[in-house]
Parts: sequence; C-alpha cells; structure tokens
Amino acid sequence: MANKKYFFMIILLVIIDQISKYYAIQNIPYLKNTGAAWGILNNLPSILILISVIVIFFSIRNFYYHPFAFSFLIGGILGNLYDRIIRGFVVDFINIHLFNYPWFNFADSFITIAIALIIFKMSKE
Repeated sequence: MANKKYFFMIILLVIIDQISKYYAIQNIPYLKNTGAAWGILNNLPSILILISVIVIFFSIRNFYYHPFAFSFLIGGILGNLYDRIIRGFVVDFINIHLFNYPWFNFADSFITIAIALIIFKMSKE
C-alpha cells in the first residue's frame, strides 16, 4: 500500500464500525441485513462476499488514484464483510425516516463517502 497511514486508517475505520455495531446490538434497535441496500441480493451471502472481495482487489490496484477515498472504501467493505462472514448478516442500526431510506451503518457511510470522493475527483479531471 502506498503509505502506512492509510493502512492504519483502514484499520481504524473497521474498528469504529465494529464498535458501533457491538453497541447497537447491546443497546438499540437494529436490523439483521442479509442483503445489500433495499434488499438487493437478499439471502445471497456468497455472492455479496465475492463482490466484496473483487471490489477490495480492484481498490488495492487503484489505491494510488485516491488513497484517502480508497481507504474509506476498503474500510467500509471490510466492516460489512466481517459481519457477513462472522455473524451471517450485516448489522444496520441507523434509521432515517426519509423516502423509504434503508437502515444503514458506519461502514455503509464510509463506502458512500469514498464513492462521493472518487466521483468528485473524476469530475475535476
């Protein structure tokens, strides 16, 4: 990886995600999400795990392009991948009552931030 600080950033993001999910499971309502957003690929964990691994490898190959954004992307993917492999579902606990918006978690937010950063950088080129 290009720089150790981005590796540590990935680890920190995964830790933040997992601590928040642990807290949610212990203290607040949460959903056991066996698919992706809006139920896409529901109950198809093998496909979602495969997609996650492919995107991680793609991200590592393109890390030089925007290491900050790809750190968020990899950290978010790893957070949800851990859930899928260890728990059998992703813990979603943030619920915004807006336009049937799906429940989500910090890992999902990290992925969204990464995609926004990458799109922004691409639009400036």
